[in-house]
Amino acid sequence: MSIHLLIDARAVQKNVDGISRFSLNVTKCIMEKRPEWKITALIGKDAEFHLENTGAEIILDDSSRFSTSANRKLSNRINIISPDAFLNFSMAGPQPDAPSIITVHDLMVLNLPCYFGDSIIRNAFSRFLFRRALKASIGHASAIAVPTMTTKLDVMRSFQSATDMVFITGEGQALFSSPVQKQLERQNFFLYVGNARGYKNIPRFLTAYGRLWAMDEKTPPLSMVVRKDRAYNYFKKHLDSNPARSNIKVMTHISDDELRNLYLTCKALLIPSVYEGFGLPALEAMATGAPVMASKNTALEEVVGDTGVLIDPYSIIDIMRGMAELSVATPEKLKELGELGRERSTIFSWEKTTDCFLRQIEALI
Repeated sequence: MSIHLLIDARAVQKNVDGISRFSLNVTKCIMEKRPEWKITALIGKDAEFHLENTGAEIILDDSSRFSTSANRKLSNRINIISPDAFLNFSMAGPQPDAPSIITVHDLMVLNLPCYFGDSIIRNAFSRFLFRRALKASIGHASAIAVPTMTTKLDVMRSFQSATDMVFITGEGQALFSSPVQKQLERQNFFLYVGNARGYKNIPRFLTAYGRLWAMDEKTPPLSMVVRKDRAYNYFKKHLDSNPARSNIKVMTHISDDELRNLYLTCKALLIPSVYEGFGLPALEAMATGAPVMASKNTALEEVVGDTGVLIDPYSIIDIMRGMAELSVATPEKLKELGELGRERSTIFSWEKTTDCFLRQIEALI
């Protein structure tokens, strides 16, 4: 059956982030699994190159995903195109006549009081606008995709009318085509991969690392891959005042090959977030056999399971405990954790995620 699917990929960034990887990998997998379908993709001008030579029909659109007037105009534009189904990789956007699926990656905007900075007024106003936009999208959607049970529960608590429409997709990783079997020699450094926004818990993380290093200067050096965004200057203030600053290396824009090498050679990945929709770096590290320290009672626990070292992200002492466990662990123990993580990583893939979307799309038509 030939289907015309219109995909809203305006959330894809020029410099690929987590949502960009999600959007691009699912789009490409849909095209591989359903070559007979016509795929039309909305994407920003700066990110267009990500979908070049894929066979998708590209429509450039840089309008705001959260602007009511822009989404109204875009809905009319989509209705003229008249696709059989509309798949939005964002939680807000146009509301066309076609059966629609939206994707809620997380609800941290609503659930983290200081997501937009320290201003109480700015946070309250921004949450109000976001909730209004999301409520409209959920009210119109035919189905709602979420990556984890954690996010599903968040959506159900915040929007009870959405309970019967939510389905879990999981996520995958594409840095490594399959779990890595041939190992490089692990080196004595901890790795962090992510941005520096509030949910990443950087102040507690750096405080814990600085205190552990002050107690034991044999604590492994810390390599941090941190994207330069609106939170980067705030991160630098915490970094530059850290007593272990000389033991911390920071990288901003690195290639995928450089990132692969870091995962393959690190002693362990540390990801102490207070909130995650999924936690892609954890899965990428697990695929290489790198042990992972991650936060319990978050979506990270769904990804890591019992294969990693779980910590309370709100406790500096417990973050220190997790790092100390990995610091003094024997090579045999680290290898055991890595093997468990590598095995668990096989239950996640972009192909499985895409199958979840395809079942929903075909059920709606």
